[in-house]
Amino acid sequence: MNRAAFLRDSEQFTHSFLLMADIKSKSLDWTLWFYWIMASTLGWMIGSLFFQGIPVIISGVVIAVLQWAVLYKRIPKAWRWAMASSLGWVAGNILFVVFFSADMVIFLGPLLGGTLGIVQWFLLRKEVDWAGWWIIINIMAWTTGLTMMPGLLSSGALSGAITGLALVILFRFSSTRILQ
Repeated sequence: MNRAAFLRDSEQFTHSFLLMADIKSKSLDWTLWFYWIMASTLGWMIGSLFFQGIPVIISGVVIAVLQWAVLYKRIPKAWRWAMASSLGWVAGNILFVVFFSADMVIFLGPLLGGTLGIVQWFLLRKEVDWAGWWIIINIMAWTTGLTMMPGLLSSGALSGAITGLALVILFRFSSTRILQ
């Protein structure tokens, strides 16, 4: 190996090492994760306790508004999150009523997760890298919360914990600028 190649390789190694050190120096936003879980849990509880006729739709709208409050200073025009998420909840419920019978509730979680993930992806794709994972994470989160472990506290908390952690990771490792 000649001297020029050695210097080039060592410079590339040093640059890569400094980038890795920079990544490790920043921690995850655990405050965002906590608030996200609280928004999802409280939204689910409010909808389930106070609106017995249509709890899933009302819960979704309340969750969307509370998540908007969490994202308010983190993404530009965060009000769109509440609008899009509410639309996703309503659309998912309409699709469920049209295509599935009431005894097929096992499909509610994946369907809602998919519709939510898609409408929220339209907003996140401009803010974070790898936003496509948001759709898959939402399907997994709401399947867990609504289908595998449903409950007054668990539905919102589990879904919020899974999507919140994904959001924290997406924000943390994104090369696009996120408001602080």
